[in-house]
Amino acid sequence: MLVVDAYLHLEVGRVDALIVDAVEYVPGRRSLKMAIPYRPQMSPEGFAVYRPKFVDVVGVDEPDYAALADAFFDGVDSHEQAAAAWNAHLIDESV
Repeated sequence: MLVVDAYLHLEVGRVDALIVDAVEYVPGRRSLKMAIPYRPQMSPEGFAVYRPKFVDVVGVDEPDYAALADAFFDGVDSHEQAAAAWNAHLIDESV
């Protein structure tokens, strides 16, 4: 898995985001790209995290986005410090 800090270019304009690239090679190659948009700490409203976006899923005929989202949030919740930051700064809206 690779996570990089980047920008998304959305209808609302350029948005800061963490981009997650995950690849599984066994039993067959499957990959997932997600974006986690956020508002930087230096913004007037302060730091915030928005709902993740699925950018691309490869190697799966019909992706189960609900199951993928559940797995993502299980990962967030498994990291005590990350879960605390996520829950404290989540804005439950899409950008």
